[in-house]
Amino acid sequence: MYSILKSLSDQGFRKLILWRGCGGHQLDKVVTKFNAEYENRSEVLNISHPFHEVWCRCSDPSIEGGHADSFTTSITLYKHPEDIRVDKIKNPHSSEPEWDDPNLDFSKYSTTGVIGNPTHASYELEEKLWNEVG
Repeated sequence: MYSILKSLSDQGFRKLILWRGCGGHQLDKVVTKFNAEYENRSEVLNISHPFHEVWCRCSDPSIEGGHADSFTTSITLYKHPEDIRVDKIKNPHSSEPEWDDPNLDFSKYSTTGVIGNPTHASYELEEKLWNEVG
C-alpha cells in the first residue's frame, strides 16, 4: 500500500483518500508513516466506512461479513446484477482473517475468497443498503 501511495504522490497527487471497500484492513500505520514522510507534498485521508453499521440497521447483525459478503453482494445485485452469478452464491464457512497482517492471504481463511456469508444477499435489501450508504 505504501508503494502505491508513494507512486501517486510522485505523479503529483496531493490529496489521497483511502476508501476501503470491505474487510477490516488496518491501514493506520501506513497512513501515519506516509503522512509523516510526505508532509507538505501529499496527504492521505483514511476514511472509515459505515458498511457494518448500515448492515446492522438494515439486516441481521449476527450475519458474518468481511469480503464479498451479503452486504457487498446485495449492493452489486443493485448496481451491477450482470456481474453476479446467483447460482454460485454459497457460504464458504470462512474464518475471521488477521486484518492487520500485511501479507494477508485469504486462502488461509476461505476456499472461495469470500469472507463472511454471502447467502443473505437479496433483492429486497439491495436498494435499501445502497440508499443508506449513499
